[in-house]
Amino acid sequence: MDLQLLAAVLAVFLVLGVLASMLTASDPDWWKDNLSALGMSSNVSAFAFNITIIVAGFLVTTLARYATRGIPTANPKGIGRVRVCLIVVGVFLGLVGVFPVDQFFAVHTGVASGMVVAFGVLVIGLPRWITGMPRPFVVVGWLFLAVTLALAVLFAVGYYTLTAVELVAGILVFTWIVLFIRNGAALEQDTRRG
Repeated sequence: MDLQLLAAVLAVFLVLGVLASMLTASDPDWWKDNLSALGMSSNVSAFAFNITIIVAGFLVTTLARYATRGIPTANPKGIGRVRVCLIVVGVFLGLVGVFPVDQFFAVHTGVASGMVVAFGVLVIGLPRWITGMPRPFVVVGWLFLAVTLALAVLFAVGYYTLTAVELVAGILVFTWIVLFIRNGAALEQDTRRG
């Protein structure tokens, strides 16, 4: 299994795990609160959600090393910074599942917010850290970050539910990670050929 396939498996695993939790949730109105409401009870649905999030966080953390190994850059410290940001995203994602929102509201909210901050730092710093990253991919990162922030503002003013913001932001972040792995692999292959 190569890195790109593993990234796709991660995305499919995360989607299927969260979807299974949604479909089996004992509270039919969970979506009115937030996505983390799926992990609040002590039933199978909550267990599936929390385990899915924990395993996905572990996989992102594991992928951080392999996804950045061998990517060429003119900035010698850049790869390490990208790796640290990806590790923070993965660890914080896992902690979202470890600390259910109903029992650990402050910790849960802190690590969920920290995950978005780490993603923002990664997107903003990427062009300086990995100098050969294709410009269209950098622009996609900025666009994904802008959409996430715009949705957060729409939630703050009461236009969107937190569930909608979390779902869209999660999809964007994981899409970006899959695209990052593909672009990093392409840069590495181009260097080998050249």
